[in-house]
Amino acid sequence: MAITVSDPEIASGPSAVDWLLDRRRDPQTVLAVAIVALSLALSLFHFYSTYFGQAEVHAHRSTHLAFMLILAFLFFPLGRAHFGEPLNRWFALDLVWIGIALGAQLYTLVSLDRFVDPGYGVTSGDVAVGTLLIVAVLEAARRTVGWGLTLTAIFFLLQTWQADKFFWILYGPPNSWSSMVESFFGKEEGLYGIPVGIMSGVLILFIVFAAFLAMTGIGDFFVKLATALAGRLTGGPAKVSVFSSALLGTISGSGVANVMMDGVFTIPMMKRVGYGATFAAAVEAVASIGGQIMPPIMAAAAFIMADFVGVPFRHVALAATIPALLYFFCVYVTVHFEAKRLGLRKIPREEMPSLGLTLRKDGYLLLPIAALIWYLYQGFSEEMAALMAIGTTFVVSFVRRRSALGPVRLLKAFESGARTGVTVAMAVAAAGLIIGCLFLSGIGMKFSYMLMTLSGGQLWVALIYTTFAAFLLGLSLPTTAVYLTLAIIVAPGLVQMGVPKMAAHMFIFYMGVTSDLTPPTCLSPFAAAAIAGSPPMATAWQAMRLGAVLFIVPFMFVYQPALLMMGSWPEIFFSAGTAAFGVVCLAAGLQGWLRGRTTLVERALLLVAGFLFVAPWVVADVIALALLALTYGLQTLRRVPEVAPARAASLD
Repeated sequence: MAITVSDPEIASGPSAVDWLLDRRRDPQTVLAVAIVALSLALSLFHFYSTYFGQAEVHAHRSTHLAFMLILAFLFFPLGRAHFGEPLNRWFALDLVWIGIALGAQLYTLVSLDRFVDPGYGVTSGDVAVGTLLIVAVLEAARRTVGWGLTLTAIFFLLQTWQADKFFWILYGPPNSWSSMVESFFGKEEGLYGIPVGIMSGVLILFIVFAAFLAMTGIGDFFVKLATALAGRLTGGPAKVSVFSSALLGTISGSGVANVMMDGVFTIPMMKRVGYGATFAAAVEAVASIGGQIMPPIMAAAAFIMADFVGVPFRHVALAATIPALLYFFCVYVTVHFEAKRLGLRKIPREEMPSLGLTLRKDGYLLLPIAALIWYLYQGFSEEMAALMAIGTTFVVSFVRRRSALGPVRLLKAFESGARTGVTVAMAVAAAGLIIGCLFLSGIGMKFSYMLMTLSGGQLWVALIYTTFAAFLLGLSLPTTAVYLTLAIIVAPGLVQMGVPKMAAHMFIFYMGVTSDLTPPTCLSPFAAAAIAGSPPMATAWQAMRLGAVLFIVPFMFVYQPALLMMGSWPEIFFSAGTAAFGVVCLAAGLQGWLRGRTTLVERALLLVAGFLFVAPWVVADVIALALLALTYGLQTLRRVPEVAPARAASLD
């Protein structure tokens, strides 16, 4: 579902349900029972809260965080790859962390009347328990997300506490540790702020929904459907990767998860018809990253964005539709030009699944996704729509025995949802600490003022600074944390410069997603490289070239908000059309192929045309169209071949 998957999550161990089915008699069986029981209890807690109404905010969010902390220490034990490995000397420390999570929650519930009192004042007991809980969250974040986010959170905690010891923009009046704990633990800020509130109210339900869908086998159906749709096109396997990753993205919202589900099928197919291992891995990585921006679910940050912008999530999903389609269209066109350039063949007809048969056999699996969209646009709240979609998935799964969510699959779905949710929960909890620090220290306002000052009031300069800031943050933070940080320190400045609020936050969201694409910390290309057997860094740079549009589309919708469904329908269609032409020009220029191989002059003309199509002026569009026509005309006059001669004989 909507998450940013981290390295630890890729290897987070065997299924606890499978472990119990093996009837193993060892100490780890107790841990497997605990994981299954807590995963089930976590989902049932949120089902109950959604249907009957949440408890008091502090009680609800703290209970959610306690569940996630305990599961984090069970799923990611210290000194072992997963719970199933033999216990070691560090197991006692895991029990201590679990005890801290339980103890802090019991303390919170007992002290709840004090915490919700408007006149609340922090006590020494609050400071002690809150400090232990903050440390536990940092340790859980280290295990699940990695050192980058953890060290960033520690840095801002130290800066807020000892601001007078820092310099330049980080200098300021210090805050006492007790006041920080009062804010982060005793109030609905920090640990229990907006990020955790959205995770505990909405996101966890969408994560469980995605886990239910995955357990029905919808991933295999998507691959077959994409193969039936695109397999016979030029460079078919690469286009299958684009289609299937877009489809899988509607339920996973994660680049690495898409690669691991989809790449094992598409990468070998691409290599078999002639794509190089590096290019095949890069195509899969770039297509998979698009899952984070693909409605109707998208990445976790999209749900948080809805709260920041102050609109229902369905408005965010609707606004993201055209940019997401432009992204996948660009990847599609890019692999088409590459296939033409290499003269690659299609998937043999005998290996193609029948589209009609595929839809007749498994088309019913699309019903839960269609139902979710219908629930959202009928006006149901996001959490209620997700809960109803989970119920719809359960009922629809019994149409065929092979997809039925019987007791075993049902428990696996709950466990899978909890396993995925833990990583998101720890990321947003640590990000909540960072946001709390930014508010307490006032750095957020300083950064926003500095952005406007350094840019000299020039929007394009401010956008470039924002892109650079996102790149730096993305070296150590996942998408959600990058978005949250920039939403606090940059978005207000962009809005003051005249950018619509939705466009400003969507720009930041997209730039957060680029952290999964830019070396040296790009997980999706590395995961794809492992499957393809290609050099990781070469794959990463190739993916960055193929996914260049991910950096360009945000500039498009900042200057043309109609791409975010803001404006009249004629404006929306015109902006989408010119943007599509721009995408084609950029893809052709980067790949060196239009009707045929391009010269350096033709590539330059195409790239200039692509950037002119991005500009929000009709004159620029006219010039760009003229440059595209000129390039096409030059190639026609030269009578360039439509396929690469060296490989043309291999085409069907």
